[in-house]
Order: sequence, then structure tokens, then C-alpha cells
Amino acid sequence: MRDRSALGPAVAGSWYPEGRDQLAQLVDSLLDSAAARATAAPAPVAALIVPHAGFAYSGAVAASAFARIRRASFDRIIVLGPSHYFGFRGAAIPDEASVYRTPLGDVPIDAAGVSALRDAGGFLADDRMFEPEHAIEAELPFIQRLLESDVPIVPVLLGGRAGRDDAAHVARSLAPLVTASTLVIVSSDFTHFGTRFGYTPFADDLPARIHALDFGAIGAIENGDAAAFSRYVETTGATICGHRAIDVLLRMPETAAGGKLLEYDTSGRMTAIWDHSVSYASLAFPSVAR
Repeated sequence: MRDRSALGPAVAGSWYPEGRDQLAQLVDSLLDSAAARATAAPAPVAALIVPHAGFAYSGAVAASAFARIRRASFDRIIVLGPSHYFGFRGAAIPDEASVYRTPLGDVPIDAAGVSALRDAGGFLADDRMFEPEHAIEAELPFIQRLLESDVPIVPVLLGGRAGRDDAAHVARSLAPLVTASTLVIVSSDFTHFGTRFGYTPFADDLPARIHALDFGAIGAIENGDAAAFSRYVETTGATICGHRAIDVLLRMPETAAGGKLLEYDTSGRMTAIWDHSVSYASLAFPSVAR
């Protein structure tokens, strides 16, 4: 019988190692490599955008963002991601679950934060939305290796049919939960190119054109411009799976100054198979006075 108090793990043993020691070693190695690649000393951050694919593909790019919070402390972490399995409108929050589980242990779910969102209305409280989902889970091992085990998370999934109005409502509802000690994480990959994803807007010069497509979106994010980002996604059809979660983030005051791209890569570059490629980007938003 499923432990109804816990969510996950759904992708241990496939997207990342299922053994505790193997996972810890992999994550530590990714973080150490990211720190060695960094060209500037870490500065306090209010928010991160990180990818969520299998660690063999997106782990290095994700680590470049998480390395920025080494030795930081937070009292709450809000983790926003897309629902890859359910096409509901609005956003979902956990219902009965009190922890999120990975092979590294349990991450507490912030009961007060989830309750505040429930009271705000417009959130679907349903653990089933989270059970198969990797978007939240893929970020947790990095958090677990970097921060104290009792830092609670507020997991939020944006439904597949969520629109701009939903993003605005989620951003307003999250505002009371965000303090100077809160970290906001958005889990999203960037362009999914290929017939498997139903997205083939061009047929030649794929590396350069995928790069240009991604960097059009990244430019709007770096400018902190939610409207420009949404227009870009709608105009190009760019298959950025967490675009609505990014929309939420860009509507929050903490990101008004914009973000900074840390690293970018594609599965196409890694595999040399460009007719089926997923892009990964990590961005950090500096802390501002609140």
C-alpha cells in the first residue's frame, strides 16, 4: 500500500541512481564540477531556473544553478514546475502528503505554505498530480546535498492548460509566502525539438536555429519581462515545458531586475543527434531588498 504521507520517488533508478550513496556521489560530483567552472563568486540569489531531465543530460546545467546556493540558508523553498501528465487549468498543490521522498531521504512539505495557497483559492489540492511527476523531484537531490534537511518546500505544479491569468493568480498567491529567506525554484527544460515532440519549425542548420530560438526566450527572462516572454512563446510555439511556471516567476517582484544565464546546453550537442534535441538552461536571479 502506498504511503499516503509521502510523494515520490517516481524516477529513481531511471532519471538518476536509486542507491543513496551513488546518488549522493553523483550530485556532489556535479556540484563540484559546476563550482570549478564558475567564473564569478556566488552571490545571494532569490530565484533559480533549472532543468529537470535525466541527470546524464541536464545534471551539469542544473548543478551550475544549485552551486550558487552552497552555504546559503533558507527557511522555505517554493518549487514551481509544469505538469507533464495532467492538462488541468490553474495550479496544483499537495493534499495529504507531508514529505517528498528521494533515495537521500525525505524533504518536508511546508504545511503552512500549502495551507495558505489552499485558502487563496484556485489551487487543486490533489497528490495524484504529483505522483508520476519528475519536474519537482529532479531538483530535490541537489537541495538535499546543499541545505539542512529540515528546510521545507512548497511544491506547485502548473497544469497543461494553465494560461496567463492562472500565472498571475499563482504569483499573487505566492507573494505573502516570499520573504528574504525564501528561495524560488522554477523547474523547466527549454526547446523540445523533433517529431516526437510535434515541433519541427525548421529543417536545416538545426544547432544554430535551436540556439537562436532558445536565446530569444532567455533574453526576455534576463530582462525580467513576463509579457515579452509570454508573447515570444506564443509567437514561436517554443516548446518550453515550464513556460507557464517561468511566467509566474517573472511576475514576482523578486525577479523584476531580471536574471543571469549561468549555463546552456542541448542533448543534441551531447549525442550529435539534432533531429531529436532538448535544450537546458540555468539562470539565477539576484536577491534584492524586500
